[in-house]
Order: sequence, then structure tokens, then C-alpha cells
Amino acid sequence: MGFISRDSLRTAVFVLAWLALADIAVGWAFAPGRSRLPELQRYFEYGRSVEGKLRQMVSGARDARIIEAGWIDEDRLRQLPATPAAGSDLLVAAYGQSFTLNAVNRAAELDKAMTLRLAGGPGAPASHSLRTYRTDAPLRKADVVVFGVLSSTVGQLSSMSGLIPMFENPAPFTYPRYRLVDGRLDEEQPLIRSEADFRAAFGARGQPLQAFRRQLATSDKGFDEFTFSESWIDSSTVGRLVRRGWVAHHDGYDDGVYSHERGFDADAPEVRVLRQILVEADALARSRGERFVVLLLHTKGHGSQLHSVLENALTSAHIDYISTHSLFSANDPTNFLPDGHYVARANDALARALRDRLRQPAAAPR
Repeated sequence: MGFISRDSLRTAVFVLAWLALADIAVGWAFAPGRSRLPELQRYFEYGRSVEGKLRQMVSGARDARIIEAGWIDEDRLRQLPATPAAGSDLLVAAYGQSFTLNAVNRAAELDKAMTLRLAGGPGAPASHSLRTYRTDAPLRKADVVVFGVLSSTVGQLSSMSGLIPMFENPAPFTYPRYRLVDGRLDEEQPLIRSEADFRAAFGARGQPLQAFRRQLATSDKGFDEFTFSESWIDSSTVGRLVRRGWVAHHDGYDDGVYSHERGFDADAPEVRVLRQILVEADALARSRGERFVVLLLHTKGHGSQLHSVLENALTSAHIDYISTHSLFSANDPTNFLPDGHYVARANDALARALRDRLRQPAAAPR
């Protein structure tokens, strides 16, 4: 026992050598910009670490437009329409993610008298939307505020950046982490809050970036050193495939928040924070004389779960809302595109419902 023959050792060395050679060959063949098979290239690149993907973006080896998206930036917000355009009678400010903006854009196509002021982020959770609304409100006076909540982002209320929830295409934009303290929202701001600060921190790789990583490790529920940090694994196709498998089977944001069997846990901290976010956003709208409408957007397979967990809170607070479950089924895969967004007919149904709601008189204030 414990004795390894010379032949066995030689075989093991040959196997490891061939694996290493295959690893190098596949890595070379499917390196960014070299392969003529982009699908396979993306497959082998998926498991690259968050920092590794960011390095490619910054260097220009990967599409870097996502670096610019989602930042809560007053200068950018000031460039948006602040009053209704000529021939328009409504300025609609919308906060959310692409699902929200797709619906609002389509509603404006159906009703040419709407002027839109759109501020969102890729896959943005309600925490991003609330901070954007609070930042944007003093810069304009809207007639209507549309606030979109996507069911798959509820767990991400325990995140602080698009870096970790969007592992395949990490977006570095940041937003606060909210917690309930004595029935009110307590806000922890990210240490990096602008694209310029991110580029400077990531370029220098010094103390500001390390402090931000420590903050994510402490305050972002989804932070995982194995998937976030750049290492030798990024240079190995086998290592990247292992990381890809790890990410596919570990979604820390939904733990304790959502399950396919039971839906959302009404007592989960993220759900309780979401309820308070909607209450405080509605209060801000009322204080400014702005109509407030929430869109409850169910992602594929979520049925009416978001509506179920929020209905009582919205009704008791007299918050106006539209839920997609009343328009089409999120359990019907034909209502979704391959990328997870709604197909045109589903988005049209939501847009028509929003247009009709905005053209109805607002409910009397309580």
C-alpha cells in the first residue's frame, strides 16, 4: 500500500502533460479576438473572474460599454429632459432596469404626448432605483414617476454593485446597501460611486480598490473570493470551466429569499427592505406632487410570486401598481426572449396597461 510503480508514475506524468498541453492549446485557440467561433469563445471565457473580465474591458480586449452604464451621476441626469417637450403634457420619470425602460419606451410610442426621463442600470435592483430617484428628484419636476421592480433582483437588495450579480458581463456601477433600522431605511454608500473613480481605482490597483473589495466582502452578500478575484485560474481553460460550474450552482442572493417551491419569504430582510423602499419612494413622490406607479415585473418561472409578497403592503399604503401577472403568465416560456426579456406582445400588453393607467385620473390622495 502507498507504493507507486514507476510505470504508474510515468503514466500520470504523461496524462498531466497532455492535459496541460490541451489547456494551453484551447486557451490559445479561443483567446479573445482570435477565434472565428464566437459562441465557443464566450463559453470558455464565461468562467473568467470578475476582475479578469474587468481587466479585459479596461484594456479594450472586451466590449467596455457596460463600464459606462448605470452610474448614479448628477451631471448625466442633468442632461435628461426636465420639462415636457412641445406637444407633450406629461413628463414621465422612470427608474429601474431594461424591463422597466422597455415598457415605458413602448408606452411613449403609443402615446406621443409623453416625454420620458429615463434613468436605470443593467439588472438594477430597487436600491439603485431609490437612490437614483432621490438624486434625480431635485433636478426636475415630473408629472409621473414609474418605479420598476424585477422579481429576479429582489435578492440583490443585499448587493452594492453590478459586478457580482452580473457575473457573465459584470457592470461596475454601484448603489447603496439598505437595511431596516427602527422601521426606516439605513443607507450604506459604496466607497466607489462614479465611473471616473472606478477607472482610477482599478487602474492603480491601490488602496481605494482594496478598500472597495473589503467593503464588498463585508456588505455584499454575493461576494465570493473564488469568483471575484483574478488568479492563475483565469489563464487556464480547465480552471475557468470549473469556476463556470461553481457560479452556475451557487446563487447566494436568493438564499433565504426565494425558492421555486415556496416563492419569496415574506420575512426575509431583502423583502422587508423592498417594502420600505416602495413606501419611502412613494412618500417622496407625494411630497413633490408627483404621481407614483410601481411596475411589478415577473421574470420567467416566477409566476405571480412578486405580486403575492407585495400586494398587502402596496394596498395598505395606497400605492398604485401594475403587475405583469395580470397581463401574461411568467410561467409560459413563449412570453420570453432567449435573453430573458419579454417578447414584443408581452411588452406591448404591459405598455398599453401603463399608458391607460397614466391617462386615467389618479386616485384621490389618502
